[in-house]
Amino acid sequence: MDDTLIRAMPKELPPQYQPQDHEGRIYQQWESSGFFNPDKLPKRHKKPFTIIMPPPNANGALHIGHALFVTLEDIIIRYQRMRGRKTLWLPGADHAGFETQVVFDKKLAKEGRSRFSIPRDALYKEMLEFTIENKQTMENQLRRLGASCDWSRERFTLDPDMIERAQKTFIQMHKDGLLYRGERIVNWCVKHQTTLSDLETQYEERTDPLYYMKYGPFVLATVRPETKFGDTAIAVHPKDKRYQQYVGQEIEIETLLGKNRIKVVADTAVDMEFGTGVVKVTPAHDPVDFEIGKRHNLEVRQVIDRYGRMNEKTGQYVGL
Repeated sequence: MDDTLIRAMPKELPPQYQPQDHEGRIYQQWESSGFFNPDKLPKRHKKPFTIIMPPPNANGALHIGHALFVTLEDIIIRYQRMRGRKTLWLPGADHAGFETQVVFDKKLAKEGRSRFSIPRDALYKEMLEFTIENKQTMENQLRRLGASCDWSRERFTLDPDMIERAQKTFIQMHKDGLLYRGERIVNWCVKHQTTLSDLETQYEERTDPLYYMKYGPFVLATVRPETKFGDTAIAVHPKDKRYQQYVGQEIEIETLLGKNRIKVVADTAVDMEFGTGVVKVTPAHDPVDFEIGKRHNLEVRQVIDRYGRMNEKTGQYVGL
């Protein structure tokens, strides 16, 4: 063996690989080469190949799920780059809306503060700074994962031009008649005082007791007795022979607030085999009931407020 080579070799290999001693330097060399940018690849790279990175939420550090998709997409983009494709892996970050709000609320709680006591403009500025700080942390972690994306093209969902494009798209959709405004059932968080999308809502199955209630000649079963103040109809299945004589009638019932009259409707959403085959319809507080209400033009009577408490329409039960 050549003496020069022997002298250059380390006297002792470390027992463990220390990534911090090598990977930052190597990534810096990759990035400075410019080859993450498709426009700087050799001219033989002509046929384009593009991946848009699913933008991680800028509300905290990356997790194992991010590491998985970054690894897989990086393998794909590097393979196509080596095949001579003009590759672009477009990175981005999502301000994440509600998810960021939850993390930010926890931060405020530790500081003994609440966003409800912070003026709107000051709150927006503070949350934006919080998000930008998390975004920088996340980007550095993507670099440490070795992601060969084109940072010169990085996008953020709160970039001014991104906001403008989103607004123009909604305006165009409105002009095209694709948007409408109306009252709808939404998922509502009583703690954070905000709506939740279906994707942000976690469901759990429970075995709840059935409560039987008498409405005139009917006995019905429900797991939601607290919504009875908002009942605007009784529903049965149109093929249920037990109740056909009542369909379309308005009957008198006894309620906790006194006598009332309520309509009987027939709807296929009712399960004849569940409970007694009769359900109370509360359009304001159940998505199925809301659809029944739309089909039968029923009143929507909200009796639970935004804090999850009974409102003024419930008489002596207000505030519970």
